[in-house]
Amino acid sequence: MAEDKKLLAGKTPRRVKVYLLNGDDWIDNGTGFCVGEIDKESNLPYFLVRNELDSENIILKSFLEGSIQYQRQQDTLIVWTDSHGSDLALSFQETDGCADLCDFIIRVQQGNYSPGISLYYVIPNVNEGDDITELITGPIRYPPDVPTVSNISEVLETINQGANAQFTRTNISEFFVENKYFTKLVEVFKKAEESRDIEVLYATSDVIKSLFLYNESCILEDILSSESKIMGLVGILEYDSEYPNYKASHREFLSTQAFTTVIPVENVEIFKKDFYLNYLKDVVLARFLDEPTFNLIASLIYANQVEIFNYIKSSSILEELFKIYDSQLPEEPQQQQQKQKQRDGVKMLHQYVLIAKSLQKSDFFAQLVKAGLLKMINFALKDEDAKIRILGTELIVIIIEQDVSLVKAIDEATIDNSDPPISTHAIHTDEETTVTSSKDSRLRLSDDMTLISILSKLLVEDKNIGLKNQAYEALKTLLDPNIASNNGSPIMGNSDYKFASEEFEEINTNNYFNAFYTQVAPELFRKLIDLGTAKAASDIRQDELLYQLFCELISFCTREHKTTMSRTFFMENQIILGIAKLLTSNCKMILKLSCIRFLKHLVLLNDQSYTRYLVSQEIWVYFFKFFESVVSENNLANSSCLDFLELIIQNCDTNYNPKPSNFVILAKHIYNNYNDFIRDKLSYVSTGTRFIDMVENNELLPNNASTPINAEEEEDQSVLENGHDKEKIE
Repeated sequence: MAEDKKLLAGKTPRRVKVYLLNGDDWIDNGTGFCVGEIDKESNLPYFLVRNELDSENIILKSFLEGSIQYQRQQDTLIVWTDSHGSDLALSFQETDGCADLCDFIIRVQQGNYSPGISLYYVIPNVNEGDDITELITGPIRYPPDVPTVSNISEVLETINQGANAQFTRTNISEFFVENKYFTKLVEVFKKAEESRDIEVLYATSDVIKSLFLYNESCILEDILSSESKIMGLVGILEYDSEYPNYKASHREFLSTQAFTTVIPVENVEIFKKDFYLNYLKDVVLARFLDEPTFNLIASLIYANQVEIFNYIKSSSILEELFKIYDSQLPEEPQQQQQKQKQRDGVKMLHQYVLIAKSLQKSDFFAQLVKAGLLKMINFALKDEDAKIRILGTELIVIIIEQDVSLVKAIDEATIDNSDPPISTHAIHTDEETTVTSSKDSRLRLSDDMTLISILSKLLVEDKNIGLKNQAYEALKTLLDPNIASNNGSPIMGNSDYKFASEEFEEINTNNYFNAFYTQVAPELFRKLIDLGTAKAASDIRQDELLYQLFCELISFCTREHKTTMSRTFFMENQIILGIAKLLTSNCKMILKLSCIRFLKHLVLLNDQSYTRYLVSQEIWVYFFKFFESVVSENNLANSSCLDFLELIIQNCDTNYNPKPSNFVILAKHIYNNYNDFIRDKLSYVSTGTRFIDMVENNELLPNNASTPINAEEEEDQSVLENGHDKEKIE
């Protein structure tokens, strides 16, 4: 249809005014109807304008010939200087009329009726004043058909001149691909490198850079179409005229550190292409790529990665990959070789899991779990290499983020349950052997804490800071009630991988958190338990990050787990007291500030059970000892303590907090026990005075105005007083 429209261009009469430039003035030569025609005898095209009142009266007949340059201005004007030197202009009544006659110019130029003419579109540049001129059609100067050492400078000049207009960029790009020009440039490069002709090497490199900046997909696809071309490309780009004293080593890197497969792969080319494209984007081309070209390469990478995941989905590559985590070779050299292969497998899969996450390939994650992902994760989390443990933890976090039902789909056999120990449902036979119940042949997130136990052990014992943070994030995700109560909705858009929701029951939240607080939490928070119960505690300074993460994790649990079990656990095991003791321990200020944040969080929960715990234990003793140590200092620690008191003052005001009873209890307790400190040591700010006045002027609720204790709070108080462990979970 577009070709038919081009053939019809100029045949419809268009109303127009004809102007002739006389000196500095444009003279109106009349109004008529303009068409574009081709002379049958000479085969020359011309504009013909007939008077609108008398069609026999021809106002203008102007041939499109020679090297005339036509300009389209303001959407309705065509301006040119004809072969006789006269300046002419056609002012069309409608934009469509102007566009139609411009299409006629394009048709006759590209149809070789008048190949020497050209058409430019003049675009007003309001911001800078100078108009922008864009070539629409015209004669094109192509580079020499065969580039050589002697004419490479001419090639570069032609390529750079052609960059000024989209029309020339498109045509030169097509010429480049059709004539296999890149292969010819590689040959020039090889000859120049052999003869060490540095000027030719720099010129060849500049040609390639200029071609990339054309931002034409056909050029990029041609240059990146094969491994041999890519190696030629990186070789050319090792030389840069801007850095004459340096030379890159891209070919050496790709030859010695090139893409390798952990297992045999039939269609290895698509994997190699992904490696090469990313190396080009991030290393070779990174310095001079503009945004459009960068986006174009990114789109090529995306298309190739989609092809990779389609290949993985249709092949058994994942099953073959996970098989390398099944066997252990007896001989030491083979063991080391096998272990390195397993580590490479973790690195490779981690790379493609990140890609799948960015591409939102949810079916890929389901396929991973079904193929045996947790065999790999089990290896990674227990490996002595910290980097591999970090990658394994990241894999868990990503899987959880995608769909927690995928974790429920893990085979029990894929994780070694021997370390750390996990209680299991067992049946004792007459032969005194223990077998697992068929009901528990699957690792069910509802009551099996294997995964959480492994992550807890990593958090507590591993010395790698990055791994601790990864384990913390994974634990927080697994302990989120919103995820824990997930129904395991099916993976949308892929009926093949609905097993995660169809074959496994919904997580039982009661059992899930009961298992956590009885099986995992006592060991996870052992150091805080020992600190709170006055048992021998390890040196806190050896692992201050762990205690900071404890503060964050316990804040999360107390906020999200609205259960009697969670309150019971944290209060009965004196974990909150253990955190308070950190305020007077020999540790860095950043950890003490984490403790202050935790105590603020606990108070802001406005929970009566926790409030009574705070006033019945020695929490405030440690807080005010710390406050006294920083009260004369102008720093964040002092401000945080003052802010704590401000927080209590604010929440005792019924205009701000409609349920202030717990804050009233705290305010009276602090007044009764630390009145002298507040009155004497906080005189430099108004906080102390306002706190004292609030209590002494009876601005608080009376003692009997506190909110009655409900049944649940009575249970918590009973636990506090009698140490009775409640099994009920809300």
